[in-house]
Amino acid sequence: MKGVLEALHQGDYDTAIERLARKALFGSKGEAREALLLLAEVHSLYGEEGLEKAHWALEEAYELGGLEYDPLYRALLGELLALEGRGEREVLALFLPTEDPRARYHQAQALFYLGRFEEVLRTLKEGLPAFLAWRAEGLKGRALERLGRYREAALAYERGAELALGLERYWLLLDAAAMWLEAGEGERALLALEEASGAVGEEPVEDAATRHYLLARSHLLLDNPNRALEEVREALRLEEESGHRAYGTPLLEGQILWRLGRYAEGMAAYREALARAEGLEKGYVLHEMAVAALDQGAYLEAEEYLEALLREEGYPYRAQALADLAEALYRQGRYQEAEGVAKEAMGQGAEAAGELILGHIAYDLMHLEEALAHYRKAAELAEEGSREWVGAQEMVVDTLVQLGYRSPEEILARAEAVLPHVHPADEWRQALVAYRERAEAILREGRRPN
Repeated sequence: MKGVLEALHQGDYDTAIERLARKALFGSKGEAREALLLLAEVHSLYGEEGLEKAHWALEEAYELGGLEYDPLYRALLGELLALEGRGEREVLALFLPTEDPRARYHQAQALFYLGRFEEVLRTLKEGLPAFLAWRAEGLKGRALERLGRYREAALAYERGAELALGLERYWLLLDAAAMWLEAGEGERALLALEEASGAVGEEPVEDAATRHYLLARSHLLLDNPNRALEEVREALRLEEESGHRAYGTPLLEGQILWRLGRYAEGMAAYREALARAEGLEKGYVLHEMAVAALDQGAYLEAEEYLEALLREEGYPYRAQALADLAEALYRQGRYQEAEGVAKEAMGQGAEAAGELILGHIAYDLMHLEEALAHYRKAAELAEEGSREWVGAQEMVVDTLVQLGYRSPEEILARAEAVLPHVHPADEWRQALVAYRERAEAILREGRRPN
């Protein structure tokens, strides 16, 4: 079987399948059984496309006898049934305790199809033949990705790339780059993409578009929007050439143009993304358009996008969309409507954002004690460094100042906490520094405001 395993590692599946078929026909009973099991493994690599042939190979192997309690046979059968959508009870009942790395790989693949991602990680075992070793790392990466452990997923994909050849290596490096981006590590993403570009001779056009899209995301993350714009436009050109026009590419172009302050061009890119989007994708685009409109001060336009978004079924960030709608209404001075929508957003999970809007309404109406309570609550609920947290901290400080520098210790502590998160060009920075200095002076003088 050495020649077959080498052919599989090299990606020469036709040769491997031909040799296995001959061994199944002309080998001894034991050799035929082994060949048919390996043939089933090979067909299982094709996913749904290989189901029928994989089942056939397993059935032929079973007919030769001796496999009823074979861990590899049962693991392969479990994988195929899980891929078909069979229930956990039926699939898991097939598994037998084993230390065989091949059997455990197919158990892990079945567990992945069942959505049991932690168990995938515990099941995989070293010692696999080369054609499965890189796939095991890829499987580990996909499980870690589903668990939101993006840095670990990137490392798993990179380990897989070290073991893989040709296009498989290239694809794993693209996966690694995508995970480095999710982990917020743009430099690591660029390194993976540079390695990917040298992993194959001529890139498939669709894959080249993906690589340039990931390059654009990397440069945007690293605050290089002009270079990001070059890369995303190359991705768009390649998409036109390949005929595969993804909604995410013009969406990214819109985000880059927005970063560059080119609002009208950015909205045009978003409209192209919306035209390409299908199903839930439309919700993501509409939300980006609404946030851009809010930032631009186009509050009525933002309201229209958010109303359209909230009519989309199944959008997963509905609570944040409601909070953004509350902000759009508040910015238009429609306080009563904004308050109702903010409370609805809070009821669906966007508590910090909702509290912030309620604080703004109370502040504008000069109900400063009520505003202070809302802002403190928002700061407590929000994740440190988030937009809501920064806004809440700024407004707690400002409200305490409006109340006559009440609690200078709190003013000082909150100002010092939030200043590292405020851009030097932000007008809030100068105000916060002045408030901090005044609070320090009050504390030095040992006097308290009335």
